[in-house]
Amino acid sequence: MLRLAGVRHREIIAGVAAGSITLISALTLTIVSGWLITKAWQMPPVMDLTVAVTAVRALGISRAVFRYVDRLLSHRIALRALTTLRSRVFDALAFDHTGSGRGHLFTRGDGLVRLVADTERVTDVIVRAVVPAGVAVVLTVFAVAGATLLHPVAGLVLSLGFVVTGVLAPWLAVRAARRSRRILAEDNFEVALDELLDHRVEFAAAGLEEQREDLAVAASRCSSNATVAAEKPLATSQALIQWSTGLAGALTVIVAALAYTGDPTWLGMVVLLPLAAFESHAQLSEAAIHADEASHSARRLTDLVEESGTTPTTDGGEVTAWELDNCHLRATDLRCRFGDISWQVDLLPGERMVIRGPSGCGKTTLLQTLGGLVPPRSGSATLSGHPVPEIDQVTLRETLRVHAEDEWLFSTTIRENLLVANPDASDGELREILRAVGLADWLRETVGAGADPLDLLLADGAGSLSSGQRRRLLLARALCSTAPVLLLDEPTEHIAATDAAALLDLLLHQPLPGPLPRRSVILVTHANDTDSTTGQVGTQTFPDPVQIRTSPPYQD
Repeated sequence: MLRLAGVRHREIIAGVAAGSITLISALTLTIVSGWLITKAWQMPPVMDLTVAVTAVRALGISRAVFRYVDRLLSHRIALRALTTLRSRVFDALAFDHTGSGRGHLFTRGDGLVRLVADTERVTDVIVRAVVPAGVAVVLTVFAVAGATLLHPVAGLVLSLGFVVTGVLAPWLAVRAARRSRRILAEDNFEVALDELLDHRVEFAAAGLEEQREDLAVAASRCSSNATVAAEKPLATSQALIQWSTGLAGALTVIVAALAYTGDPTWLGMVVLLPLAAFESHAQLSEAAIHADEASHSARRLTDLVEESGTTPTTDGGEVTAWELDNCHLRATDLRCRFGDISWQVDLLPGERMVIRGPSGCGKTTLLQTLGGLVPPRSGSATLSGHPVPEIDQVTLRETLRVHAEDEWLFSTTIRENLLVANPDASDGELREILRAVGLADWLRETVGAGADPLDLLLADGAGSLSSGQRRRLLLARALCSTAPVLLLDEPTEHIAATDAAALLDLLLHQPLPGPLPRRSVILVTHANDTDSTTGQVGTQTFPDPVQIRTSPPYQD
């Protein structure tokens, strides 16, 4: 999973090293302080204490400095991993490289969980589990070695304590967390309470109100008892850490007392060592819980990315779209996943096609199938003789772009929402496109004189626009793209009839605004739907308007 997130081993090692130096500085500070206190009690010459005093100052400063470095390194790794992982998960959800269409079987909630919650859990493990566990291992070895040098029995006592706090306590914590998740999944208290509150009038009318209240109370009692039972191992885990730390300290004091050789500095170091040695184990139970929770998310993300055929890429090479003259889109006896229509499409380069029909006849699914987003049920869809599902998905997206009616508008400026489709588009091209789709006048009135309409902030995303304005902006985004073939889903829906007719005329009969005036276009619409009353689907193809305008006049 770390490989999938683009995390290199040397980055983890650097984070563990910084965290280890932090706690080793703290542990050494404790040992040197113990030596200094007991040595000063003997009132030696001041020069005998100079090195120790300087070391205490240096260790105190280094602890804070390396803690800061540790936080910087760990969070840098986690944030970079989060960016990389989300990019690959988004690619897996959007581009199905295997042609199975699996990414489109997810609901929006499933996709959101994988893109947000699962990726956060996996990358949080770097900061909350991987680095702390590595630091704990390093410090355990350092502390046991130091204690053994002071006295072998002290090293044995610390080792036993570390087994309890580093192995037994995290195991109990994970066990409690799993039981809590299982109880939460099976808990029906919220369901019973929601039913009682939402349907209280109906239950009262049927004489069932008291019965439903009893059920809700019983569910609440069961939920509380189960939660308490599930939390017992976690409480035991926390208690074990505290008791092990205290017991190790007490046993070390006993060992020091029994083996005391008359050197108070040795005694001070042995007694204070356990107090600092267990600091690295304080977070291991929480780290184990985070790692266990993230393991489920990691499995889901790995399955998603591997089954979609998405693989980590590092070359960053430029992907170029096919030329328009190489984009002959055909569909023969094409049956889509939904609907029973056998589609026939023959779109030559530069031609425009409109598909009209009633809702539910499969127009949107046809666009998704032609665009390679979902596999066909039967028949074939080809682009210049190449089966669409077999074309490299990245190249296909640059060549043939599907623009859905429910595309997301981000809470940012008009400019940034348009640049999603083409980051290299100039402001002049953006203004030309906005003028063509009928948004220029509204934007000028909204921002006022002297302000750039492209800088208008959509604070609530799509909520900042009316339905018609939203459709116009989505159409503008589609026209900003550099794809030579556009598949547009309901681009004129929620727009006044006269304006919709003007937009249809633009899309079907005129050179298009933006980077590519000459494109192939397929759009679906309800406008002028003469077949909706009979339930029939109508298609109509129009010649390339750019070639018509540029062709020389006929001479006899």
